[in-house]
Amino acid sequence: MIKKLLVFILLIFLVILGIMFRSSNLESRLKGWGISLDIYNFKLLSFTKDKTSFSKVEKLEGIFSETKLFIDKTEIEDHKKFINDKKFLLESLFLPTTSPYPEVITNIIECPDEFKPKVKMVYNGTIYSLFAGERFNYGICAKDLVKYYSEYGIFDCGTKGVFEIRLFSDDNNKIESIMRSFKC
Repeated sequence: MIKKLLVFILLIFLVILGIMFRSSNLESRLKGWGISLDIYNFKLLSFTKDKTSFSKVEKLEGIFSETKLFIDKTEIEDHKKFINDKKFLLESLFLPTTSPYPEVITNIIECPDEFKPKVKMVYNGTIYSLFAGERFNYGICAKDLVKYYSEYGIFDCGTKGVFEIRLFSDDNNKIESIMRSFKC
C-alpha cells in the first residue's frame, strides 16, 4: 500500500514538473499563440501578461548566445491604428529636427542615411532593419553609440492579435533570417 502511494505521489510530481517545464518553453508559447518563428535554441527568460480596458498584452523575452528576442502580442480593437501609431513612433526618431541651440551653423539636425531604418514590406506586416544602443533602444545616429544590429517587425495576425518582434544581435545575418521566418 505504501509503495503504491509513493508511486502515485511520484507520478503526480512528474506530471506537475512536466506542466511547469512545458509552460516555460518558448516554442510552446508561440504554438499557443498560433504563430511560428525559427527560434529553436532560444531559452525563455520571462513571460508576462497585462490587461487594461483597451487591450490585452502578453510579452515574452528570450535569449540564445548573444542574441536577444522580445515579442509582444497585443489584442486590441483597432489593429490598423495601433500598427500605424507604432510605425509613426519608430520613424519619427529619424526625422529632421530643429537645433535646440541658438546661432549654430545649421538649423536642422538630421540622422545620416546610413543609420536610418531599412524598411521591408512583407505579407502581413513590416520589418525594419536598424541599429540599437546598449539598452536596446532605437534612434541611434552615431557609430560610437551602436551596440546591436536589430530587426523590428510588426505583424497583423487578425484574430490572433498584433505581434511586435524585436531581435538584437552582434550579427545581422542571424536575426534577419529569424525575422523573415515569422508566420501567423
